[in-house]
Amino acid sequence: MEIVLFFILDVVVSGFFLWIAGKVTTVQIGFKEGLICIGASSILALIPSVGWILSLIAFFYLLKDFTGANVWPDLILLVLVTKLFSFIAFVALGGM
Repeated sequence: MEIVLFFILDVVVSGFFLWIAGKVTTVQIGFKEGLICIGASSILALIPSVGWILSLIAFFYLLKDFTGANVWPDLILLVLVTKLFSFIAFVALGGM
């Protein structure tokens, strides 16, 4: 049960950062669509050995589908900014 709660918390927090990154990079993505992208890719990442590549493909496919933005540079920049925000939050929380 604890794992499910951590999974849901991770999806919600990552979805929030994806939504914020969308505002920064001017890629229009809603919070609900961000949660769907993050949730689907996270579930696929649980598959042993091939999950990471399936997760990456599904993540970019869903982002492309929901936003209609170009993969280069819009979606790649969106993902990089999302990961940067996540890293900053992780470092800030780790410093407490």
